[in-house]
Amino acid sequence: MVSIYEAQQIMLESVKSLERVEVIPIELGEERVLAIDIKAPFDMPKFDNSAMDGYGIKLRDSGKIVRVKKRELAGDKSSSINYGEAIKIMTGAKVDSSIEAVVPIEFIEKIDDNSIKLPLDIKKEANIRKKGEEFREGDILIKKGEVLDASKIALIAGLGITHIEVFEKVKILVISTGNEIKNHYETINPYQHFNSSALFFKMEKLAEVTLLPIVGDRIEEIKNRINEHYDLIITTGGVSKGDADFTTEAFRQSGYEIKFSWIAIKPGKPFGFAVKKNKVATLLTGNPLAAVFNYNLFVKPLIRKMAGCSSYYIDFVELPTSNSLKRKAGRDEVIPATIVDSKVVLSSKRGSGMISVLSESEGITILNRSKWEVVKEEKIKLIDFSKWSKQFKGFVNE
Repeated sequence: MVSIYEAQQIMLESVKSLERVEVIPIELGEERVLAIDIKAPFDMPKFDNSAMDGYGIKLRDSGKIVRVKKRELAGDKSSSINYGEAIKIMTGAKVDSSIEAVVPIEFIEKIDDNSIKLPLDIKKEANIRKKGEEFREGDILIKKGEVLDASKIALIAGLGITHIEVFEKVKILVISTGNEIKNHYETINPYQHFNSSALFFKMEKLAEVTLLPIVGDRIEEIKNRINEHYDLIITTGGVSKGDADFTTEAFRQSGYEIKFSWIAIKPGKPFGFAVKKNKVATLLTGNPLAAVFNYNLFVKPLIRKMAGCSSYYIDFVELPTSNSLKRKAGRDEVIPATIVDSKVVLSSKRGSGMISVLSESEGITILNRSKWEVVKEEKIKLIDFSKWSKQFKGFVNE
């Protein structure tokens, strides 16, 4: 039996980025992983421009009455000024090098249609956006391995880029096993259950996920479903030590090396990892809560590394608890949690077969095997799987 950290290390060391690249329109880029750095093709701003609606002036004219030479809008050709002159200039308009500051309209005293009085104490380059102050041509704005979101795609569009190179999605095959489960659209008997885990896996944004029909508890049938065309195979069920648990043996007979089959974790102890050349398989329990916990903790980091993400280690935030919790020590335990008023509420519901807990929780915390109590207001590490690190961090509460 391996520890949480050992299992994660074994799995991540067994895979590498698939490095398969494709070119797509940026409109399809959300949740895709960049295969190259995005560099700035120009300075931003491209030129000095006004940050306010105001007047471009000379500093020596502070406190004086000056003549308004003309008005300039964004997109107009810029004009120079001499001492005793000002240009009425709108936000975004190009600022000529002769202009030393822009004074907002509300700070100006209007004398007549052509003359204004300037305030005192005007600072040099006030309200002027300088060329390149946001970024310079050639700067790396988004790095290879980052997962694109709406904000990053908007930035790319602002650079005039229409297509991007991204890594192809990881190809995943999901094999659900068990005579006792049916799909959610099928009719079940009183002694059967609906399959919930497979659809959770199907929602993985970094992968193309194929769900096979449910396989019965028969070793030959499981072996027949193992397809090495896929980068990763995920199975649920048949990994414990019962009379109908054949999944691990099916992979062994199919030429896979079983790296481990038990983890010192609760829930989710029955969990296997199998390798055959450059193909891998994760063998999860059929209990839905345990399966999803193990997927998030072990399979998702694996997928992120295979997908080319630069950050694939689990990250966390530290927050105080709003309630206390006592448990039996023995194994590292995963505790579902929610956040209320910036404090962690630890759930009392954590049975391996529970389903509703998943929709009620906003993250998890993991207690070390020797930690039998969490007291109120104690700071703990909360994992919500929305943030990832480029380096390993100890995420178990000791």
